Amino acid sequence: MVLSGLQAYPAKFKTTFEPMKKHFLVTISNDIENLFGVRFLCSFFNTIGEHQVTLLHICRTDDKAMASTLNQMWKGPNEGIEGLVTIQARKAIFKAKEMLGQHKMAIEHTMAKTVAERYGKVKDILGEGSRGLYDAIVLGRRASYALQWMFERPADETVLSIIKDSGCVTPLWICPEPKPELKNVLLCLDDSENSLRAVDHVGYILAGQEQHTITLFHATGGSDGKTEELFQRAEALLGTHALGGDRINRKTSWGLSVAGTILGELDKGGYAVVALGLRGERQAREKSTSISGGTTAKLISKLEKASLWCCP
Repeated sequence: MVLSGLQAYPAKFKTTFEPMKKHFLVTISNDIENLFGVRFLCSFFNTIGEHQVTLLHICRTDDKAMASTLNQMWKGPNEGIEGLVTIQARKAIFKAKEMLGQHKMAIEHTMAKTVAERYGKVKDILGEGSRGLYDAIVLGRRASYALQWMFERPADETVLSIIKDSGCVTPLWICPEPKPELKNVLLCLDDSENSLRAVDHVGYILAGQEQHTITLFHATGGSDGKTEELFQRAEALLGTHALGGDRINRKTSWGLSVAGTILGELDKGGYAVVALGLRGERQAREKSTSISGGTTAKLISKLEKASLWCCP
């Protein structure tokens, strides 16, 4: 099945039946106790060593305290870290590598980059994501606060223009502290192109991950004749990734808002991930049931257990 208009993703998103090695860009801070993005990868994949991880640390320099931290540089060998590294960043990087190593991630499959902030943390992260052709940008919850601020600007046009200017073509995974007991993906559908990208992304990531199922979810605001069509289209696309049968479920729920309906299903279903298109198709008569940047912003602020996969 060939989808028109999905050229923005790397070509490897279109291959299917043989699960491929994925490459994740994981942002890390100086706080070695959190590292939620790394923790999520270790809990979600049975063997993270099947894939590749690049750790990205961005050091802020916009105030005296942070500038002082930047000057506390590690003077020893770089030990596989690209760029100048502060003492605290080095501690966080090696803690992350230790965690990945415990989940069978080989040293040669882990890279690390450290950079001083140039255009703002969000733009710097998205810029690296677009240059590296990563399969996902994995943000710990603290890193996502800056992203949340961006989504909550007064007009959606600001959000869209910032993301467009930053060349955001890579799915964003926003990870609060993971709960290892949670499994499976809640895949939220509407009739937008971004929603199809979310289906394609989930299928690509979960190919070969037999421990997780996918629940196709459509939030409706009343009578909606599109639900069956959305389910069939999503199932056909997941089938190109060799996903089907007892790994795919369907659910429909009525609600006054998409975000509230999704959160209600998350509470009931105990999912590890909720996935959706970053921007839904805006329709004058269906604004409340269209997944859009506003829905994403609400979910970022409310999610405490599940990770959020947003696909542009």
